[in-house]
Amino acid sequence: MFRKRVPLGLLLAASPLAAQANPFAFTGGSVKTAYIVYDIVSAQPQMQGATFELGVAPDRWIMRTVTPYEIAGKKDTMRVLAVTTRDSQYTVSVMGAQRDGEAGPLMRPHLAREYAALSSAAKARFRENLRLAVETGGSSDVEQYITLLGDKVGSETVAGHKCDVYRTKKATACVLPQAPGVMLRWANNEDKVNLVAKKVTINGPIPPALSVLPKGMKWKPKEADDADFLLNVWALKKQAEPEGVSPAAVAKFAVGYLASAEATTELRAMTDQSGDSQDDEAEAE
Repeated sequence: MFRKRVPLGLLLAASPLAAQANPFAFTGGSVKTAYIVYDIVSAQPQMQGATFELGVAPDRWIMRTVTPYEIAGKKDTMRVLAVTTRDSQYTVSVMGAQRDGEAGPLMRPHLAREYAALSSAAKARFRENLRLAVETGGSSDVEQYITLLGDKVGSETVAGHKCDVYRTKKATACVLPQAPGVMLRWANNEDKVNLVAKKVTINGPIPPALSVLPKGMKWKPKEADDADFLLNVWALKKQAEPEGVSPAAVAKFAVGYLASAEATTELRAMTDQSGDSQDDEAEAE
């Protein structure tokens, strides 16, 4: 059985695979960089007045959020800065006088490289098998790859830019064509938090990733957790946690498995068993 991990913070359009962007890339096509300021729409009181900004480039993204909060009648703000480099992620959280930092390796670059090396047929098997794997065991962060597992349901214009709308059971997003990491609209169906771009700058300057990190920060090490379905596959097939295994090795093994006919057979059997189990429970009730 797959396990679930806590994350940080999807079928493609019916066009030839050669014309599709790598679903694990940040940018692509004519979009080299993007800087987006979002409006946050939510019924949750703690989200009122919150801000969200995102800078994206091929080798990095820089995210800033500010969220007001109140404790014992005292109002303050929580600030989060998340930065990725080519192989690592850094997250800084500031609440009042408390400042914490975490740093760890990143799965996504290895995932993008392994996916790009697959043949067209293997990519198709990967997409189908990943959908089966998520249905069987779940995933806490797969929604960020919505152009891979989501259904394309149309297009719209947000902040003056045309984007493609993808939908899963849990989320809806409008993504710039050929730039999977650039979402102009995001709606989470579970916590009812919506992000809508109000200012978008394409192909403008984005600062170097490490230049925006605070100096003298003490970083608490953390494991890679930005693609937990890869960790789930490793645990399923190896019957062991991938503790101490490099993200590159995990990605290579898991992508190879999900692109195989063996995975199709095994995951379909697991899905059928899961469905039979649910039917038995319903019948017993």
